Amino acid sequence: MVLYSIPNLNESFSMEYSIPEIKDGIARIPLLNTNYRATILVESIDSITLETKEFLNSAVFVSFNLVPIQEHRTDVTIEIRRKKRSFDKNFKGTNTFISIENLILQLSEALVITTTKIHEF
Repeated sequence: MVLYSIPNLNESFSMEYSIPEIKDGIARIPLLNTNYRATILVESIDSITLETKEFLNSAVFVSFNLVPIQEHRTDVTIEIRRKKRSFDKNFKGTNTFISIENLILQLSEALVITTTKIHEF
């Protein structure tokens, strides 16, 4: 049996929001999707990590690293870090990129959600 390990997958993009706004949005993701829970917040380097146990059938960390570009524009990098190695790198890689897209959509939704809608969850 051969055990394959694939590198941590990541995606970078820019958003027209400030770092505090994006941090608030990331903090709302667990309210929108109960599979996620916040685990690590590193204020000095503007990094937030979510953890999930039902992500790709294994436990992983999802790190959001934020870098300011302008006052209201931020570069966001989402990195998926697995806790366990992968046996099928093509399957895991494909599903990770699909999940990254879903996280981007959830972050976008969390950024525009109102306080009233948060209380509905």
